[in-house]
Amino acid sequence: MAEALTCPHCSQPLTPDDSVVVAPDGRLSHLDCREPRALTREERLALICYCSDHVVAECPRCRRVFREIDLVADYRRGGTHLCPGCHADLTESVRAHLGHCALLPDGVRQRARAAREAARSLVKQSWQLRDRADVLMREAEATIAALRETWRRSPSKDPDALRLLIRLKLADGRLPCGGIPPTIAGVRGDGSICAACDEVVKPEDLMMVIPRAAGALDDRPLVLHADCFQLWNQDRRLFRSSP
Repeated sequence: MAEALTCPHCSQPLTPDDSVVVAPDGRLSHLDCREPRALTREERLALICYCSDHVVAECPRCRRVFREIDLVADYRRGGTHLCPGCHADLTESVRAHLGHCALLPDGVRQRARAAREAARSLVKQSWQLRDRADVLMREAEATIAALRETWRRSPSKDPDALRLLIRLKLADGRLPCGGIPPTIAGVRGDGSICAACDEVVKPEDLMMVIPRAAGALDDRPLVLHADCFQLWNQDRRLFRSSP
């Protein structure tokens, strides 16, 4: 499964029912992290301008109805439309009122509804993109595993299968294509795993140790067989020059 879509401020999951805003960098976050399903700005404006003088919510526990001014807020725990008696969250009751209040102009109601639907759609689309990315990653992993197994079983160690494996790893970032020193020295193999073919670099093999680029998330040196290094070095240059 893909990682949960979370709010960058509170790290809690974002759901289609949450009220969200879009940051300048394009990320989604809660409008109010303490109250994920808080009324949107459009809904609050409509409530204040058109519904301040009549009943807007009903508490099922207390069996009482309230105007907007009667509702209380808890700024320590979160919550801005709470029952004054039992402190139940009446946000959804207020939202339901806004959906059918006869005093609310149709244009205002439609704008408030459109804003909430747009936010819900953004969250759903973000989830779908994450799910799709997860599927593609799993497919890539399966393809790489199949190629690796094919190459291992091949008596001649088919270089074309190895080259395709290297290209797939370049495409998904498992092998770097830039930030490589111009000169790489070879050393004796020490039993490390080759980053290209995933086979052990034996003591009798020539091993190429490539330092990672500055600032890389994984700063461990890249270890390759000499033959794998040659294929990777050729393909990474092509990969960098391709559009």
